[in-house]
Amino acid sequence: MKPPPNAGDLVYRNQKRFYYLTTYAVSGLAFVACLFNSVLLMAGYRSINDEFDEPTVHMFFSIALVLSTVFYVMSYALLTRTVFYMYYNESLRQFLGICFNWRLARKQLVFKPGDVHLVPETSRILQFFRGAYRIDKQPYHIASMDFTSPRHYNVMLGFIKP
Repeated sequence: MKPPPNAGDLVYRNQKRFYYLTTYAVSGLAFVACLFNSVLLMAGYRSINDEFDEPTVHMFFSIALVLSTVFYVMSYALLTRTVFYMYYNESLRQFLGICFNWRLARKQLVFKPGDVHLVPETSRILQFFRGAYRIDKQPYHIASMDFTSPRHYNVMLGFIKP
């Protein structure tokens, strides 16, 4: 990935970024395929095999549509709340985080050291869906082990003055 101008040094790269992007793309395609086949079946353009009766086929497509929707929403929530790359500019003393939106376009987060806050650990499930760090009052996922050095992680949280 080409860094933006004046981004600084790459200090963080999410190791699971390819898994997140692939999961989002596959769940999106599965959702579209299930929706398309369900619409064709309900409209009568798709014939039902002799192997299964009509209620069974309708139930199967309904369950597939619900599950594909749930998987798509979960992968969407994880993708849009994960910071994939982070750059630190020493001269400007600011971080630049790169996230993705639903169209897989880059979204840039610019923040100062110490502006990131840890979310209180109330529930692991809520932290999984929402994220464990707050940047500009929005929750995000950041894997602390993916920083190039622990110093940059501590600078980001404001534990060490830059």
